[in-house]
Amino acid sequence: MLALLQARRPSVRITVVSSRRTLGTIKEHDWADACFEYGKLETAVETADLIVLCSPVAAIFDQLERLSQVTSRMAPGAIVTDVGSTKEMLCRRGFELFPATSLSAPRFVGAHPMAGSEKSGLEAADPLLFQSAIWVLCPPEDLPRDRVAPLRSLIQLCGARAVLLDPKVHDAAVARISHAPQLLATALAAWAGRDDELVETSLALAAGGFRDMTRLAGSSWDVWRDILATNAGNIATGLDELSRSIKDLAEAAHAIGQAVESADADRTPGSLESFFYLLAKGDHSQLANLPHGQELAQSRFLLSREFEAGRELRARFKAPRKGILHEISELVVRVEDRPGELVKVLQPLAREGLNILDLEILKIREGEQGTLLLGFGEPETARQAQELLSGIGFLVVRR
Repeated sequence: MLALLQARRPSVRITVVSSRRTLGTIKEHDWADACFEYGKLETAVETADLIVLCSPVAAIFDQLERLSQVTSRMAPGAIVTDVGSTKEMLCRRGFELFPATSLSAPRFVGAHPMAGSEKSGLEAADPLLFQSAIWVLCPPEDLPRDRVAPLRSLIQLCGARAVLLDPKVHDAAVARISHAPQLLATALAAWAGRDDELVETSLALAAGGFRDMTRLAGSSWDVWRDILATNAGNIATGLDELSRSIKDLAEAAHAIGQAVESADADRTPGSLESFFYLLAKGDHSQLANLPHGQELAQSRFLLSREFEAGRELRARFKAPRKGILHEISELVVRVEDRPGELVKVLQPLAREGLNILDLEILKIREGEQGTLLLGFGEPETARQAQELLSGIGFLVVRR
């Protein structure tokens, strides 16, 4: 964010408050006009128009308290915001500490840029981190829309897109798509590494699916403890529901395993083949006639239903969604795993001025082929991109 803002100077004056070590790096890169250590926070906000709190959630509570005591030092109409991953508790406190005592009183607007990684620190800084990301804003209901303009300008500068959400809705949603998945990834990685005899073999065999599912396990407890504390109810509910689903899946897998053992133990020619045929066909009346048939039929129904529900949700997974932001039009492009292949895709699009809003590498197998997901803001732009890439030899499919 600092590197992006630097390009706007001298029209924007940037003041940074951080640790001595971090400030040293910022000074080396000339990313700020002024630097203060944490103890000088109250001094640093002198005449500030926009104050962004980028600390862990627990620290943000403390900083809000401190800033609420020096609102007279801020510029008239100043906005205080944050980037915390939970919003309900922070917004409740922020709205209390920064009330509408006058038309120009400093106010708090909760915010959460939906971008990040399992890495932390300046060494992990990514100037393109916010490109095409959703940046959630949770302003107080009585705040005039024009007061949020400076914050919207910052979001636009970072390449992100603002969306307004109720803090409670935000926390319930991120528990499902971020917080509970973090704990699931952590649990999966910890479980996979718990058997000393299998861990090395398991890692040697692990492919992209396991890597993708456990990427979040690289996250730090120091980062997540405050998130868990401030959204505990939603996270606990989600994990409870997931644990029940996982228990049902485990029982279904066990029932199918018993049925397979029975079919395998039956030495009648074709018995095992008949079992797999009936399992694929899904005829419950015929499955019920097999050994453990009732449990088998129920298990087959449960598993197939869950797979279909999962596939349906994944097929609907496009960012951004209708009802929040405009839908994007997506293309899937087949590429070879060799140097320069990405350039061959992106360079022609750039020459024609076809802007990509979202790009994701869906799958790459070393030495073979992979697929890219390209998102465009308009269907017509996607159509032009498809024609262009198809014309130079790429396999392109509308999604």
